Amino acid sequence: MNNKELANRLVELLRKGEFNTVYDELFHPQAVHIEPQSEHFARVEGVPAIKAKDAAMQENIAAVDGLEVGDAIVARDYIALPYKMTVTLKDGNQWPLDEIIVYKVEDGKIVSEQFFY
Repeated sequence: MNNKELANRLVELLRKGEFNTVYDELFHPQAVHIEPQSEHFARVEGVPAIKAKDAAMQENIAAVDGLEVGDAIVARDYIALPYKMTVTLKDGNQWPLDEIIVYKVEDGKIVSEQFFY
């Protein structure tokens, strides 16, 4: 799968909310999640740890109110995606996310994802 095909598959799965399939199918097992703004998840290494991070975040979410994944931009070994999500937390507050995610690809697998917001 070339990077454009990988980007198209990534967008397809994210729009369906199939996050675990993204990790299992498209990520290298030792991929790195980078989110410097996060107090708890600034750097997470390996797919199992990335899935655990998602599970920990999901524990605080009561409902996903909206999800919008823009079209991918592919430049050599990088894929950039605009990503918006609005969730209602279990405490009743709404939390809007508006970010750009940049993925680095090596040998047909995502080796890192970095969140900018």
